[in-house]
Amino acid sequence: MNSAVKLALAGAMSIASFSGVALAQTADPMVDTTTTTNSTTMTEGVNIVYLDSLNNDQDRQQHTRLEAMVNDQSAMAEAQAEASADPAIMAALQEKSIETMNVIDVETAANGGKVVYVK
Repeated sequence: MNSAVKLALAGAMSIASFSGVALAQTADPMVDTTTTTNSTTMTEGVNIVYLDSLNNDQDRQQHTRLEAMVNDQSAMAEAQAEASADPAIMAALQEKSIETMNVIDVETAANGGKVVYVK
């Protein structure tokens, strides 16, 4: 009886692993044009992150870095110029009623999208 249970369990596990691979190969990529999570908003490849949302233990280094940038007028001016030059960023900022003067930093994400940090 014990070997029958082991055989059934092994068969179920092998079937589950094959179906997972088939699903991963045939599933359409998940595309979401507008997602809101906490204080992060993503619209068409632009992810807006509010400085206050990084004020926690997990994101402390990022929060500290951005706080220092708020006091650096040249860094802020550079980030604001980059935001102003990108129509997708401007559209995302206007959608959330965020003025360009509140942009702290702009980064390019690994997928080519933009991450805009605002105060």
